[in-house]
Amino acid sequence: MEKQPVLRRLLALALALGCLLSSAALAEEAEGLDELEVDTVTVPGAWPILNAEGFLDEGEFVYEGEEEGLWRYVSPSLKIEIQRFEDQVEYKDGRRPLVWWEADIFTRGEEKWFFPTYKEDKHLSVSGWPYLVAQKHKVVFAINNDYAQGRYSMKNGKVGIIIRDGRILWSKVLSKRASGLFPNLDVMAFMPDGTLEVFDFNEHTAQEYIDMGVENALTFGPWLFRDGQLNEGPLSKLGLNRNPRTVMGMVENGHYVCIVAEGRTKRSKGTNLMFLTNRLLEKGCTVGFNLDGGETSFMMFMGVQLNVAGGANNKYGSARRASDIVAIGTSELVTERTPAKIK
Repeated sequence: MEKQPVLRRLLALALALGCLLSSAALAEEAEGLDELEVDTVTVPGAWPILNAEGFLDEGEFVYEGEEEGLWRYVSPSLKIEIQRFEDQVEYKDGRRPLVWWEADIFTRGEEKWFFPTYKEDKHLSVSGWPYLVAQKHKVVFAINNDYAQGRYSMKNGKVGIIIRDGRILWSKVLSKRASGLFPNLDVMAFMPDGTLEVFDFNEHTAQEYIDMGVENALTFGPWLFRDGQLNEGPLSKLGLNRNPRTVMGMVENGHYVCIVAEGRTKRSKGTNLMFLTNRLLEKGCTVGFNLDGGETSFMMFMGVQLNVAGGANNKYGSARRASDIVAIGTSELVTERTPAKIK
């Protein structure tokens, strides 16, 4: 009669020991997981394993997720994440649908913004569809320019300072009396160290920018904020209507933000400058600038335009023809692709 309890105790002890051994094995295996290089690329849109600086050690990674509104690129020197947002935005006259794209661009020292042209070295003439410019130069990411070629072609004095590739292409500025026009021809300068700085339309001469080492300067405006201060005067009277728009900002040297709002389409009515200014500020930008909008406005990834240019006078909904674009990064993975027709 006494043997049965003993057997039960021995069996319970064996089971407990087995559990302890299994737990120890599981714990050892779990501890080893920290050292495994899990292939996160198998998860759609997930980043691959990045180094301590947030880039790849070698190669390139590209993800194009039109359906979920997510685009990603990373190489040893460039990382880009684009997200598409859709919402009903409240305005004075009610809520209106808006679609917009926000791009965070991270760079290392060797990556610089550049201005590829439709025809070599023709920044103010010979325009072409922006997606063709991007594909020709195998551009990873691009937004539209300041429509300098359009103002220059009018030759009406409302051109502003134009600097490309270290050359002054136009140097005349507006008179103080005309500074209330839209655009007011403020300047965003791409500094030699990679930072972005914004200036009033007559704050410096073209030669002074060259003396500062500026190789490229965009002229449109208004500048939105700098040094912790909103540009309240122009923002109170310029860019108040809902339209397609493009803005650019900088969080810090090496981290840039570009936002494009679609407008004049059924799904998106466009927005005002204040909405985009607030979006840049919410993302931590310390400087912000308004570029040309309307049919000029676009965001390009791997040679493909993400937004629809509402009102465009072509069957693809492409942004209007441009002589150059604002670009960063090149890749042999960029291929020639004709945009899908807008229905």
